[in-house]
Amino acid sequence: MNRPIRFGIIGSGWRAEMYLKLADLLPQQFQVSGVMIRNPAKYQQLITKWNLTVYSSVERLAADSDFVVLAVSKSAAASLLLELHALEVPVLAETPTASTPAEYELLRSVALSSPLIQVAEQYPLLPHHQARTAYIGTGGLGQIGHVQVSVAHGYHGISLIREWLSVTGTACDITARRVAVPIMDFSYRGQEAEDIIKTEQQDIAVMVFPSGQSAVLDFTRSQYFSPLRSNRVLIRGSHGEIRDNEIVRRLSPDETEYLSLVRVQSGQEGSLDSLGLREVRAGRRCLFRNPFAAAPLSDEEIGIGHALLNMAVFLNTGVSSYALADALTDVRLAFAVDEAIASGSTVTVEDELEADK
Repeated sequence: MNRPIRFGIIGSGWRAEMYLKLADLLPQQFQVSGVMIRNPAKYQQLITKWNLTVYSSVERLAADSDFVVLAVSKSAAASLLLELHALEVPVLAETPTASTPAEYELLRSVALSSPLIQVAEQYPLLPHHQARTAYIGTGGLGQIGHVQVSVAHGYHGISLIREWLSVTGTACDITARRVAVPIMDFSYRGQEAEDIIKTEQQDIAVMVFPSGQSAVLDFTRSQYFSPLRSNRVLIRGSHGEIRDNEIVRRLSPDETEYLSLVRVQSGQEGSLDSLGLREVRAGRRCLFRNPFAAAPLSDEEIGIGHALLNMAVFLNTGVSSYALADALTDVRLAFAVDEAIASGSTVTVEDELEADK
């Protein structure tokens, strides 16, 4: 696409502002046509800050956009998706698409009949995760049999599990537990930390798929905010594995290769370029190249930018990156994890979306 991708936004929260920031920093790639806010007077400061055009109807916003981004609260998302589906408006929806089992059931039929709804699941699009996916794609690890993901909660973590195992559908056996663990208090979104030990919940789920592949989903909320809790990734294949940013693989019966995922950054030491990520490499191989290297973006913002690019590719070619059906599969498995935790028993999930076809 020679011109900037032009999108409208439905919503006005902190997530919507991330899209506004991307368009502001990367005007050659993204352009916001306007926003639809149900109560513009309440958000006049936001409208003034970003010099936004406010629309009163979805139809008018969609007519002036390549697609709309739905960035509203999770309680409002499902009903708006049904409305946009009825209007046949191309949508890039923020997660989660369904926040309850009842909403999941409502959207199941929509997922099969409306390819125009794509979902901005950013975790598989974060630079290091894209690099890990790219290395799996080289075949260097052989057949992937097991992954352990401790980087994000629920459906986010499950999206990575299914990506790296190449698993489709919801068929799965899940055993899960929730345990309490101690942690020192930490500052969070402007709140000062106290010098006390608090208790937090850690969810651990073991997932076994019909293929025999398996996964462990392990997460505690403080991993999003506290420096005391790090993320962990393990991807095991027949010929090697990725452990966090370290790669080991067999080259021959007598030779093993050891590599590291390395971030190549601009704007450091003597560099006069803006501070930002350029690429992620493993040895001589470039596994990820940042298409937004001109802007100082966080990995999260890079992932969201990729979701916008993928939406444009979908509208031009019909090739889907992460459709509503994919999002609902991950949400359904996340519900099953919660069910397994509550019951203390193994939960078996049938391949529901496939059965609907």
